[in-house]
Amino acid sequence: MLIAAGIALAGPAALSAAPELAETRSALKEWVEIKKLISEESSKWVVEKETLNESIDLLQKEIDKLQAAIERQEEEQTDAERVRAELTREEEALKQASAIVKNNIGDLEAQALELVKYLPKALQSKLTIITQRIPKNKREIDASTLSNRVMSIIGILTEIEKFNSQITVENEIQDINGEKVRVDTIYIGLAVAYYVDGTQTEAGYMLPAKDGWTKVPNNALAPKIANAVAMQKKEMTVNFVNLPIEITDIQ
Repeated sequence: MLIAAGIALAGPAALSAAPELAETRSALKEWVEIKKLISEESSKWVVEKETLNESIDLLQKEIDKLQAAIERQEEEQTDAERVRAELTREEEALKQASAIVKNNIGDLEAQALELVKYLPKALQSKLTIITQRIPKNKREIDASTLSNRVMSIIGILTEIEKFNSQITVENEIQDINGEKVRVDTIYIGLAVAYYVDGTQTEAGYMLPAKDGWTKVPNNALAPKIANAVAMQKKEMTVNFVNLPIEITDIQ
């Protein structure tokens, strides 16, 4: 009876504590879930933080590359500006030089054509095409370019220099004693020339002069001149030949 009475007394107390116990269990369960969620979020954050750090490193590398590229571009731009400035100066200098040439090209052409009159006939013939390109009147001047006019003068001077730097043998017609005689003429540059006919009876030397070199007959030189011509043509062994030379002022 006592046991029954105790159970009867405890019953109401247990019934009154049941809701509190349920709430405690529910709270404990929620707390466990929250701790679990916090742990999971912490783990995720560690992974995400590592990923973010890697991303930051990659972005920093890209930034460094871009900065280096910008610096190179700035350097190249500076170099380009320097080159551009240099080209501008050169262009200006060329314009000034071109203006000077343009103002004097007429006189240079006249001097070149006058110089041609002092050259041997063979060289004059070789320069015919070039001298014909030199404009002789306003219509030809207007039709020609400055560069072509300059190149014509350079072409004449180049051929003159080439002829003057070597020994040349020409087979040509000379007016001797009123007759046309075929002779071999050996030119020592543009300083002096020696001529001899095929029979070695007519010989002499020539000096530069306008519109035809001046002939100085000297038939006694025929054998020596013939030998000099043969040596130049590689028809005999080379040896020394004494020939007269006269230096005169060209008028």
